Amino acid sequence: MKIKRMDFIFFIILGIITIISIDFILNESHRVFIENISSIPPFQDLASGLLITFLVCLIGNLLPIPTPYTFVVCFSSLPFLQTNLLIPVIVALIASLGSLVGELGGYFVGRGASAFISEEQSQNLKKYQKFLLEHPKTAPFMIFLFGFTPLNDDFITIPLGIIKYSFLKTIFWCWLGKLSLMLVFSYNIINICSLLGGENWILSIISMYLITIILYIIIKIDLLESYNKLIENFRKKREKS
Repeated sequence: MKIKRMDFIFFIILGIITIISIDFILNESHRVFIENISSIPPFQDLASGLLITFLVCLIGNLLPIPTPYTFVVCFSSLPFLQTNLLIPVIVALIASLGSLVGELGGYFVGRGASAFISEEQSQNLKKYQKFLLEHPKTAPFMIFLFGFTPLNDDFITIPLGIIKYSFLKTIFWCWLGKLSLMLVFSYNIINICSLLGGENWILSIISMYLITIILYIIIKIDLLESYNKLIENFRKKREKS
């Protein structure tokens, strides 16, 4: 059976996590570092923490695959969370701007560089392009949804660029989704940062495995096909009743 590119990337990431796990088992100093990463000097200084946050979020959103870049928001915000409740807002704003700059690359790819898109990805993008043309009013919700969740934003930003959807609307809804997501992490809502490390290295490793697997499952799910099946089942039930 031919292994698809996304499957190959998934196994590579799992391999890297496994190597990191072995390294933590063998090196106590590395375990201590990951358990105290939010206490290192760069994250104790707000300016350097914001710069790191912006760059990590930008790079994380430029990459063609979903990456757990949100961990940096926790490390930048937690040192100040108890002293000033406005600082997490600043961290979230900077993180959302970095994410937005990275994600807009997908929009411009759709505008003028479709040759860079693989055949497999092109087929998936055409589904979203067709859906957006047939349901233009759902575009803002779709943009927000992809920004707020680990879904691959390229699946929505590239088709939007192809159909020449409003650039300003794309920016606004994408940024709003990213900002909402970053606020969840910067304020450590439901203690979500504990799942990303900083307290227990074993929990950090388990979280890395879980996040990778969840992201892979989300990517493999055909969102539009699931949505269409849901609508079709709903219509059948209404016809029967």
